[in-house]
Amino acid sequence: MYMIFLYRFDLKENGIDFVLNEQIAADILPHYDALLRPLVTSLADTLQLYRSLSKHPTILTGKILDTVQLEVLLSEGLGQYIDIYTKNQIIFEDGKRIADILVNVMDSHTSKTLKRTH
Repeated sequence: MYMIFLYRFDLKENGIDFVLNEQIAADILPHYDALLRPLVTSLADTLQLYRSLSKHPTILTGKILDTVQLEVLLSEGLGQYIDIYTKNQIIFEDGKRIADILVNVMDSHTSKTLKRTH
């Protein structure tokens, strides 16, 4: 089973870092960056509320599975401490929006690459 790493939120001493797949980061155009920034900031602020409850340095991960499904995962065990609304409507929704934007970046890059080869 393969997967494509999209992003993760890592706990740091003074906050939370957003770590992006390097290849995707290299392909981000300004309009995608403008869409991502407020989502990433908002999600990091929400995750910050639960940082002390996370047993792992990576608090949230987004990836594409080999089934071509998006997967957004909280660190193991953290979900039990977060109310259902916050978990599903804020954390997972924002996580999915971030993943969707990154998939668009990947598709845009692939489309440009194909146009150059034909």
